[in-house]
Amino acid sequence: MNASIHIGRNASLTYTEVHYHGQTGGIEVLPVSRIAVEEGGQFTSNFVLTRGRIGRLAIDYRVDVGKDAAAELVTKAYGSSDDQVKVMEYIRLNGENARGLAKSRVALIGRATSEVNTTTEGNAPRARGHMDCTEIVRDQVIAANNPVVRVTNAKAQVTHEAAIGTVNRREMETLMVRGLDENEAVDLIIRAMIR
Repeated sequence: MNASIHIGRNASLTYTEVHYHGQTGGIEVLPVSRIAVEEGGQFTSNFVLTRGRIGRLAIDYRVDVGKDAAAELVTKAYGSSDDQVKVMEYIRLNGENARGLAKSRVALIGRATSEVNTTTEGNAPRARGHMDCTEIVRDQVIAANNPVVRVTNAKAQVTHEAAIGTVNRREMETLMVRGLDENEAVDLIIRAMIR
């Protein structure tokens, strides 16, 4: 799953990839993409693996964004059992007024693991970037989030927010009062967050 994508001047591309691997795991998904977005261009990537077992997922996306261009990387994954999730996203905002967003939603149960590494560079005047990662964890999972903000131009701005935590107890109890068992309530909350 190796891709080299070039978005021309004022062109746009939305790439959506949705996987279902069944209930037994063992699948490996290792996408590597190098993307260049020229002036005025737009690139959007949506990667979704939220049904069935993941197996091993290792995403490696790197995007160079030119003047007045934008890139948005959205990743959603729901790991269980001994699934492994690794997300590596790198956005370089190289042109004036370039925009970038890296957004990930990862949920883990069982003994699943995840590592989310996002880097956004603001290298030009009025470049704006944001990284937004939320991970919900339960059971014996291991989750890590490593955002890197790098700015080389004083007029650029890059922000990030990252959260790792468990399911909200009050939300879970509200659903259980309405007839769901604990596992059904947790699953419903996780799927709502992923959506």
